[in-house]
Amino acid sequence: MINQLTAEQQLQIDSIFAQWNQPGSPGCALAITLDDEIVYERGYGYAQLEYDIPITPETIFHVASVSKQFTAMAIALLAAEGLVDLDANVRQYVPELYEFDYPVTVRQLVHHTSGLRDQWELLMVAGWRLDDVITKEHLMKMIMRQRELNFVPGSEYLYSNTGYTLMAEIVERVAGQTLRQFAAERIFQPLGMHDTHFHDDHEEIVKNRAYSYAPRLAGGWHKSVLSYANVGATSLFTTVRDLSQWLANFSHARVGGNEVIEQMHQRYVLNNGETIPYGFGLMFAEYKGWQEIGHSGADAGFRSWCGRIEPHGLGIVVLSNCSTAVPRELARRVADVMLADKEVKVVEAAEPHAQLCPADCAGAYLVQYLGQQLLITVKDGGLYAQLEEADVPELLQPLDESSYKATVSGAKITFNRDEAGQVNGCTWQQQGINMAGKKMPDYQLSARELAEYVGRYYSPELDTTYRLEVRDDELVVSFQRHPDVVLVPWGTDHFVRQRTPATEFKFMREAGEIVGFRLSGGRIRNVWFRRTL
Repeated sequence: MINQLTAEQQLQIDSIFAQWNQPGSPGCALAITLDDEIVYERGYGYAQLEYDIPITPETIFHVASVSKQFTAMAIALLAAEGLVDLDANVRQYVPELYEFDYPVTVRQLVHHTSGLRDQWELLMVAGWRLDDVITKEHLMKMIMRQRELNFVPGSEYLYSNTGYTLMAEIVERVAGQTLRQFAAERIFQPLGMHDTHFHDDHEEIVKNRAYSYAPRLAGGWHKSVLSYANVGATSLFTTVRDLSQWLANFSHARVGGNEVIEQMHQRYVLNNGETIPYGFGLMFAEYKGWQEIGHSGADAGFRSWCGRIEPHGLGIVVLSNCSTAVPRELARRVADVMLADKEVKVVEAAEPHAQLCPADCAGAYLVQYLGQQLLITVKDGGLYAQLEEADVPELLQPLDESSYKATVSGAKITFNRDEAGQVNGCTWQQQGINMAGKKMPDYQLSARELAEYVGRYYSPELDTTYRLEVRDDELVVSFQRHPDVVLVPWGTDHFVRQRTPATEFKFMREAGEIVGFRLSGGRIRNVWFRRTL
């Protein structure tokens, strides 16, 4: 194990990862670099719980969206060689893509400003599970069926994995190599990243790999299965040691040269003149007056962060196979230790809110992760919480101005405010899982009123039919391969899905008759479903 830290630094850093360094627990791998040299690396916890295989700096992880900077580098290399025009219409390279009202450019794919709907959300609302085998061919078919954009290209920044799947396709068509082949030859081999590849075959055996896990609400762990056979947006397999070599390339520019490295750091300027915090697969943020440049990732139970803190030449890589880990925050805590002697920009703290009045918090909240309502009530001046499946409400003890702890389950609830200071939602945290809750409006419909929405609705874009019917005075939606789910009335012709994924249904009328609905989620907007029956 490489260790050039003081004993005190090592103890402080190891304490950051103590909760994962436990028997029978998934965990994390860590690498720290200073001026492009690894000064500390270590594994915590287990790569495979079934066989008690520990995590080491050589353990290979699926790093999810950390992959994007390598796909972006491939595009940047081809652009530098004049083989890809960043400002060309994507249809110049992928002519099968629908001709939208506004052209989408390659540059807009890179910076998540294309308006293309996100592929993972589209798959979920089409009835897929994200633990299915999902190939490039599956994704490309869905992408080619898109007929509308979320917004005018270049007008907004909205993260979209779809763009990076298309970028991988562009690399293959222009270079005559798959992204896996191109990246191996042009990026990984020159940098000595010998344990890194784009994983485009879900059946391929990879020695020394980690599997991913998620906690059970009742305690313990379960496997969080991932069977992707697609690349570009995700599916890089690598180690913390290899990613340290990648971070060093931003200094010595062995791959790409200074011109491409500069391109990687260019951020997009929206149509309104606003500069977004995203470069070529790189996220930019300020932390304590320092510049943080890197990318995070999350798929199944895998969580990852690979980034730099400038101008101090500090690089940090944290890879995890536990869904409750937050590597970016862990990396920041590591940075605090490593840069403890550096001057920190003093940031004036926002004026704290006063302690929430219990009456402000009272109401029903829809926790979509659980598919349950959380009822918050006030009794004798105290605040109580009760999930639908719980027998009795439990008292909440205040922790700070917005957070409480449940006295029986040990769950933590944090109430959120809107810009006007009104409570509009909450986060219910149990077994390390953060579950968002939306405060429900005081809006109800009778079974007779709900019957107006009964019928079949078809989406040409998803090639999927939703069936709506009334059961036990509730509107229920069913579609392929997903459990039937209640739609909760949220306002006039407006419903919210009771379970994750968090989607909203807004019904459309012509001459007073319902003709269809628009479905929206976090990264998809207004997917059209027409009424067929």
